[in-house]
Amino acid sequence: MTMRDVSVSSSARSRIRSFSVWVWIAGAAALAVGALNTFADVGLGEDGFAMIADNENPWEVANPPVFEPDGVSYAGEGSGLIRIPRLDHDQAPYAVQLIAGDYLDLYMTEAADLDRPADDRGYPTSLGYLYDSDDDVLVLPPDADLELWVRTDAPWSFTLQKAEVVEMTDGFASGTGNDFLVYRGDAVSARFVHKGEGIFYVTVQTRGERRDQPIIESGEVDQRLSWDPTDAVYISIEADDDRGAWSVDIDELAPENPDAAASPRGTP
Repeated sequence: MTMRDVSVSSSARSRIRSFSVWVWIAGAAALAVGALNTFADVGLGEDGFAMIADNENPWEVANPPVFEPDGVSYAGEGSGLIRIPRLDHDQAPYAVQLIAGDYLDLYMTEAADLDRPADDRGYPTSLGYLYDSDDDVLVLPPDADLELWVRTDAPWSFTLQKAEVVEMTDGFASGTGNDFLVYRGDAVSARFVHKGEGIFYVTVQTRGERRDQPIIESGEVDQRLSWDPTDAVYISIEADDDRGAWSVDIDELAPENPDAAASPRGTP
């Protein structure tokens, strides 16, 4: 058998070129889908495109995705970083409230680590876990830029805005549902009471210290908590609106003038 030159018409050549282009596009799309299945989080880092693999901490990535605000809202497809300059937050407490997402972990870079390279930093401070819509977490920014780390492998959105914090001017607060409280004084302990069948979670925070959640209960609770002397103690209450009532009574020091002592305060 002898081989012969085979001529191809211009229309046939055009169809072949079109077919080749579509094969190339399909192959590229398949590779992209494979990459997205391999890496949970994809976004833009400081130096361009960035991907975070499953179970990888965002603060361990050289150029993590950085999320920008839309008003007071943030959203993403996975893990990444939120930055707020010191001049913008002015150390005012912030509240993070989950809008959508299956779960989300929040961490904050310690102020002492901000100027250190990523491989020389300590583990960031855990601020809390958000699992349901309307879950919220109190954030106390340091006297420096605020770096918040979002860790999740699912789409999410939340609001981040200045928190409404109740000042415990007389050392007592009570209510139902969630609330943020702050006590500024010399006392170092308080009595926490919950009446009812609902949940009662208490988180105690001070600036520059790790948060503590010493009460994770439901039903009747009557417990005292203490903390180290500090200028301000922030108390986060998580409770059901319609399944109980709570109170926080600061164990204030006796006044120098006994006649100035306030009358006893009630409990729920």
